[in-house]
Amino acid sequence: MQVFILSLVASSFLLQQPQDSVENTTPVLCIPSRTTSYKYPNNQYQAFRTENDFYYILNRTIYEEYNNATLNIRQRIAFKDVSKAEETFNLKTNFIRKKTDLSQHTFIHPNRQVYFLASFKQLDQETYHKYLVIDAETQTILLGNSNYQSNTIK
Repeated sequence: MQVFILSLVASSFLLQQPQDSVENTTPVLCIPSRTTSYKYPNNQYQAFRTENDFYYILNRTIYEEYNNATLNIRQRIAFKDVSKAEETFNLKTNFIRKKTDLSQHTFIHPNRQVYFLASFKQLDQETYHKYLVIDAETQTILLGNSNYQSNTIK
């Protein structure tokens, strides 16, 4: 009888422990308060267009890959992975730039789906480099950067 009661107490204790979920195991980019209300909440379980389909319907005044680009990247990723995608793009293009700090973007859930679009073009005397991060659900531009560099020796 004592074993049964001990088993019952132990099992009820184990059942009360919080279960790991994607929400509880996600790396934290910042430490939000308990009352945090994201402007862009978690949408990781929603289905969105593929990155290629999204690019083809995207308004070209917002973003267009360079003609005859050396490298183009199209990815649908979680917002928490934007810094890594940008860093990979910069490494592939030998572009030295400070890593983007996402800790100031506390209004965007780390698991929010976004499109990362990047384009790089290198000519004999010029280098063009740009990327854009667009929210997958609202199609709002969240981050972006472009750079032009002349390679002429003076």
